[in-house]
Amino acid sequence: MNGMVYIMVGGIFGLLLGMLIMYLLQKKNLQNSDAHAVQEKLDAYQEQVEGHFAKTADLIDNLTESYKAVFEHLSDSAESLLTEEQIKNQLVNRKSREVTIKYLKGGEQNEENTPDSV
Repeated sequence: MNGMVYIMVGGIFGLLLGMLIMYLLQKKNLQNSDAHAVQEKLDAYQEQVEGHFAKTADLIDNLTESYKAVFEHLSDSAESLLTEEQIKNQLVNRKSREVTIKYLKGGEQNEENTPDSV
């Protein structure tokens, strides 16, 4: 009878130990799948951020090209539509706007007519 009790206690202990091991393995697998899901979300977010900044850079490049075209148009128009005296008068009136002055003069400015440049 004593042997039978040991066998039953051993069986119950083995069953409990097996259940505990299965519980821990399932918990570990659940944590791994949660971590994997979070990693997938992070990867997707990083791809979205990368795409956002790539598109922003392209749009800024396009904007820069558009500004260049506008300035070239203004310069060409100023040279063909205005006399040299009219251009000088416009530059004097707009001397606080350094970009306009530099562009219309083609980079040649008198130091006394311009504000200190950076």
